[in-house]
Amino acid sequence: MKLKELLTPTLLYRTAQGVSFILVISVAIVFHVQMKSLNQSVSLISTSNKKQFELEKIISEVIQRENEMRSYIITKDSAFYDNNLITKRKIFKSLSLLKDNFSSKQDLKNIDYIDDILQKRLALFDETLAISNAQPVDTELLNSKLSEGDKQTKELQKKVYELIEQEVTKLKIHNINHRYDIETSTITAFSLTILTLVILLFSLNKINIDFEKVRKLNEELKFVNQIADNAEKVAGISHWKINMRTGKFFYSDNFYRILGLKPNAFDSKVENVIPYIHPDDIEETMKQHEESIQNHTPTSMIYRIIRKDGEIRYINSTGDFTYNSKGELVKIGVSNDITEEYNSKLALEEKNKSLIAINAELESFNQIVSHDLQEPLRKIQMFISRIEESESETISEKGKDYFTKIKNSANRMQNLMMDLVDYSKTIKNDKVFVKTSLNKLLQDVLLELAVNIEEKNATVEIGNLPRINAIPFQIHQLFVNLISNSLKYSKKDIPPVIKIKTEKIKTGETINDIEIIDKKYHKITITDNGIGFRQEFSEKIFMLFKRLETDIDYNGTGIGLAICKKITENHNGFIKAEGEPDTGATFTIYLPKVT
Repeated sequence: MKLKELLTPTLLYRTAQGVSFILVISVAIVFHVQMKSLNQSVSLISTSNKKQFELEKIISEVIQRENEMRSYIITKDSAFYDNNLITKRKIFKSLSLLKDNFSSKQDLKNIDYIDDILQKRLALFDETLAISNAQPVDTELLNSKLSEGDKQTKELQKKVYELIEQEVTKLKIHNINHRYDIETSTITAFSLTILTLVILLFSLNKINIDFEKVRKLNEELKFVNQIADNAEKVAGISHWKINMRTGKFFYSDNFYRILGLKPNAFDSKVENVIPYIHPDDIEETMKQHEESIQNHTPTSMIYRIIRKDGEIRYINSTGDFTYNSKGELVKIGVSNDITEEYNSKLALEEKNKSLIAINAELESFNQIVSHDLQEPLRKIQMFISRIEESESETISEKGKDYFTKIKNSANRMQNLMMDLVDYSKTIKNDKVFVKTSLNKLLQDVLLELAVNIEEKNATVEIGNLPRINAIPFQIHQLFVNLISNSLKYSKKDIPPVIKIKTEKIKTGETINDIEIIDKKYHKITITDNGIGFRQEFSEKIFMLFKRLETDIDYNGTGIGLAICKKITENHNGFIKAEGEPDTGATFTIYLPKVT
């Protein structure tokens, strides 16, 4: 009776209510703990993926930078090096993000180690490029630096992949915990829906929120994969890997695109790639591949493929071995479509051969002009001189006049040949730039022209001239020609006055529709008080064999000013002339400033 009395509906209700209340509170607490754990696991997964992405981004940027550097060294095309600063910013931005996301002392120590390797690698990039741009190129030193760069890149890859493997391991644990949190929270929510509608609604709402976070995270991961795929398409590269334990191959989507196919057009097997390799390259390519697989040695090869549409493309493929998170040996490689670069290299080689042939012909021409052609002229001049000395009394006045014309023509021919030799020197490729003081150089020029200056009773005023990067013998020839030109075309019975000075470039000053800026160029003027010329001839006087004066008193070959123009072009500068008849002429030279 007592038990029946105790187990009244009210008591049972209250007991059930109390138990339900306790269960609700307990479930709420348990559910809250589970949701908190779920959020934490999502955060951990996101952080781990970000770490992996930034690590892969660093090594990808370094490898891409290395490929661009090698392409630049081969082609000397500055387009391969225009993104140098942007690449460095991306790398160091990724390093900064990694430092923010890694918390353990060991991880931070590894990041600092990677930072140190990157600093050395980027410095070596700049050093290698500087060596490749030197003239002449020290091939042995360049190859040494390239080899050293490869070692640094491999060291960087090893450390980066160690950290990635650590994150992969952590990510697996996070995924297990994440799945467990989702499963337990779902089971708990649905099993206790009968306790209270509020708990059910709250649980469903919370779960929906968490699933939305997971969905967004998956979308972000998909977007990251799309970015990587698009980056491969833009760069014309693809990646592949071979698991040495399972023998399983993997090719990225862009690997198929390079072959002219759609992604996953065939099973990932090397046998399916062979039909696309050029028949002449199959044997060597497969030999290197098989030796690499057998001996676990890295590979680097260039071979041709024949795309589905029949187009032949050149592929640069490099691969090396590493271990994945399971400790399995894996060969990872990158295939780069270098068709344009390869064709450019072939075209450059052909141009170089052509230039070598042209230079050889030019040297032969110089030899002929400076020796073979001059010898007959010297004999003509010698015999004319002997006839004048021994037969002058017996020659008629008309004959003497003929001899004078013959002598003048021979002298003019000799000057013309020497000017042609000087002009040919300005178009040769052996141009070494050094820092040069124009004032010091002009002292040598005045010494060379001392006799001419004295004969004309001329005055040469030289202002404070700058130091420039120059080919000294060419700049010397430039001023010799300009001063000689002023002396040659001076007025009769009026001593020449030649002024050489620098002037500040005015805003909006242009030449050949190019604006000249004072920060980038020196402006040097050579002014005389000679016979001048009409301004409409200001461009023609720089043309080969173009002479404006035909008076016998003004002898010239028409090459001197053409040499001046060629020399300024060799120095990435400009020259222009301004004249006024019977007043004088001014030649203005614009030369780049030393940077």
